[in-house]
Amino acid sequence: MYYRSDIQAELSPIRAARRERLLDAAETLFVAQGFRATSIEAIAEAAGMSKVTLYGYFRDKEAVFAAVAERIADTMESAVEAALAADTPFPSPLATALVAKHAIVQARVQRSTFAGELFQAKAAHVAQRFAALDTAILTGLTEALVRAGHGREWAAETAQLLFSAANGIANRASDPKVMVRRIERLVRAVLVDPGA
Repeated sequence: MYYRSDIQAELSPIRAARRERLLDAAETLFVAQGFRATSIEAIAEAAGMSKVTLYGYFRDKEAVFAAVAERIADTMESAVEAALAADTPFPSPLATALVAKHAIVQARVQRSTFAGELFQAKAAHVAQRFAALDTAILTGLTEALVRAGHGREWAAETAQLLFSAANGIANRASDPKVMVRRIERLVRAVLVDPGA
């Protein structure tokens, strides 16, 4: 779909594990106290490392945030790819892919009382990565619809409709079960049963 960060592949296993520990600590702190209130010192302390060690991996807090967001984007991309590649009856892979994207966001960001601030930081620091991810997801949905026998133009328009509607559903549903049910119903209504 898009690209995966090759940083992990360039690091020794020990350095890669340290970097992951820093990202785990940073993600926990960003979710718990927001982007602005999270300091480099707090991230290093939460990871059990010195500030000097942290600076060996990241130049500043924005770079840490970007790496956390990149890791979330990679997780979303992998989940969507796996859903679209699943050997399940059509249109289930489309619903599963859309649910997977939003379930990751709900579980890792939207549960935070600082979600709005985190989304602003995302827009400021990693908007391009998430725009590319959205484009890749739309392409994946379109290709799944084409493989199911639909014309490319109809498939592209329908993929955009499903993607946009699922975003709206996810943004309004605070309960993950409600979100899943509504996205699945959306896909069925559009692709299977107009009376759903």
